[in-house]
Amino acid sequence: MENLIAGIFGLLLGIVGLWTGVRGLKNRSLSSRWKTTNGKVIERGTYQPNMPMISAPAFRYAPLVKYSYQVDGREFVNNSILPKHIQLPRHGTRKWAQRQAESFTDEVTVHYNPEDPAECYLVQTSKTSLFVVIGASCLSMAVGLLFLLSSSRL
Repeated sequence: MENLIAGIFGLLLGIVGLWTGVRGLKNRSLSSRWKTTNGKVIERGTYQPNMPMISAPAFRYAPLVKYSYQVDGREFVNNSILPKHIQLPRHGTRKWAQRQAESFTDEVTVHYNPEDPAECYLVQTSKTSLFVVIGASCLSMAVGLLFLLSSSRL
């Protein structure tokens, strides 16, 4: 019975992870085609994202880079470093987050959604991290299948 439950859990975890990774790659491809404009950093620092985390409190800091940019004569202010529709803010220690925030120059290239210029990012999510999600998901499905096969033999 335990093998059956473990197998089903592994398969479900793998399917959800695979769907998430493939969807992330698709979104990354779409946002890679967004237009760019120059932006100006107006604030740097750290903050604690308002999202549930399992990490220790000392590792809950994210870099804050607030910047302004103009599109078609309209000014926008944002603090998204990574594309929000793909990846939540990365977090770590306060010192790490401060170093990350300070790594941005005063002038930044802003990638913005031409359909909604308020949606933007500074740094694209790496393909490697998305492929790691897909690989781990496939591994989870394989382990789940092994557990299901072993439960059917009992």
